[in-house]
Amino acid sequence: MVRALHLALARARDDPKTKAVILSGTGDSFSAGADLKGFVSGRPPLDQALERRELGGLLLLIDAYPKPLVAAINGDALGAGLGLAAACHLAVAVEPARFGLPGVRLGIMPMTVMPAVFRSLPRKLGLELMLTGRLMSSAEAAGQGLVNRVVRAAELEPAAAALARSASNSPGLPIGSNNPLTIPE
Repeated sequence: MVRALHLALARARDDPKTKAVILSGTGDSFSAGADLKGFVSGRPPLDQALERRELGGLLLLIDAYPKPLVAAINGDALGAGLGLAAACHLAVAVEPARFGLPGVRLGIMPMTVMPAVFRSLPRKLGLELMLTGRLMSSAEAAGQGLVNRVVRAAELEPAAAALARSASNSPGLPIGSNNPLTIPE
């Protein structure tokens, strides 16, 4: 999924007709992140490292993305999904969505996504999520600045489209970061 998303974003970035991009999940969640069973099942460490490296490359692409990227968070954003939501320039979430890093309860440290999380949340809250695995409600995520607004499920797509349209029409500064993320190898 990470590789496919990377390729799709690269195509949209290079398409002059595309003015903004909306990322949304399918089903009940925005993204539940990586398959945690794979991390604790004894998969070869090199396979796990290469997977994290691909995620890091995706987050770097998003960080430097020159067009508005809006996360339409239709459900839980956990682990790498939280990192993806945090990396997007703007975000709209449905009321029942939850945000967090539950893999830490299994001893999986989310180091690849933490730079994006720490840029979107206060340091102590980011550390709390990283060290406890606590899940945050969409209301709390909005209050902390992780998402721009919380809406009912039926309003998600129109709200994300309106935000993308507004951002793409802005004559403001370029979206891409002047302070790039550092992703651990």
